Amino acid sequence: MTTVPKHGKNGLIYISGAELKGANAWTIDISTDSVELPLFSDTWKKREAGLSGFSGTITVWQLSDSKQLATAAAAGTTVALIVYPDRDAQANHYSGNAIFGFGASGGIDSGIGETASFEGDDTLYVAGFS
Repeated sequence: MTTVPKHGKNGLIYISGAELKGANAWTIDISTDSVELPLFSDTWKKREAGLSGFSGTITVWQLSDSKQLATAAAAGTTVALIVYPDRDAQANHYSGNAIFGFGASGGIDSGIGETASFEGDDTLYVAGFS
């Protein structure tokens, strides 16, 4: 069986249980803190894995009937997030709770875009992708 790279054009994002309309890009970054734990006699750094976390961004074109990203940021609390890289393969997804920030921009020669940054609150679940 040949593995084929996926294209991002068929993604799907849900925030607080509702589909995010106008979305056109997303990122998810997973990181793990590390702590240096050297002894006096060590000549190389030794590290221990600490806590893991996730963060990312979502961009959308502003639609006249959508304020989901601004609402998620204004909530001041965690909201549910699900990212499906391919809406036709929904067994493959990332999900968890996140705290959102929000920004918007536009200009005379462009559409109005919105960008949300988020930080995970607890575990990011990675499902499927087998």
